[in-house]
Amino acid sequence: MRPGMAARAGAPMPRDLALGAAELRGILRVVEDCERASSLASFRELALDGMARHLGYRHSAFFLGSSIETAFQDARPTGRGLALRLAGPYMERYRELEALSNPESLRSVRERGLATLDDLGVPERPEVRMRLERFLRAHGIHAKLLVRLFGPSNVGALISLLDSRPGAFGPRDRAVGAVLGRHLGNLLRFYIRTDPGPSVAGRLSARERDVVRLVAEGRSNRQVAEALCISIDTVKHHLTHALVATGCSNRTQLAIAWQRETSAFAPPSPPRP
Repeated sequence: MRPGMAARAGAPMPRDLALGAAELRGILRVVEDCERASSLASFRELALDGMARHLGYRHSAFFLGSSIETAFQDARPTGRGLALRLAGPYMERYRELEALSNPESLRSVRERGLATLDDLGVPERPEVRMRLERFLRAHGIHAKLLVRLFGPSNVGALISLLDSRPGAFGPRDRAVGAVLGRHLGNLLRFYIRTDPGPSVAGRLSARERDVVRLVAEGRSNRQVAEALCISIDTVKHHLTHALVATGCSNRTQLAIAWQRETSAFAPPSPPRP
């Protein structure tokens, strides 16, 4: 279904009219699958499963954050195929790449809802995109298409499509992504409103929970670093991820949320004699 012709960087937003009946049926089935989701987590799973089943995109990842720029800080992205197999250390390194942290490199996603490898990076610094391309190719990824879900303004949602074939994503794939971004974005608004989300602890990795627990006890970054035998920069890195994952705006809010949750599940104090 997907032609192997690479999309030209900076191409105009594809229209629904660029799609054939088969693609439109596939998109409709993906949306219908997602409408059966029972929660936000289920919606993410069904979106990727539906794109694999009905449109042939078998390698994908779903990122959520407080903005487009922070979406890749998602501590637990949903993945399929290559993205699922390359979790863990791969994702840690992926987040550090400047091509994804520089606001300029995601302009195409913010404005048009789509971006390929050709759209990422800063024109004045081609080494940024080259570094990203080398990293992806080292993991068997030769083509990438980012699709933005146009959901709530306070949420950044991205679906990353991956392929081992160079030039795998062409104009028709961009058209499919543009339509999906709008329809899945509308569904995302509903699930964000109705799903309370996991607990604070449930959103964090084991090390992030250690850091947040000590911060909630009132310890400074230096004291946390000494207690966990890690650097202060690593403490800051974990805190940044924790803030993004929980939606807290600062460490005080994060500490309060942690204390409220842990106290709610703490065993009751024994009665006084």
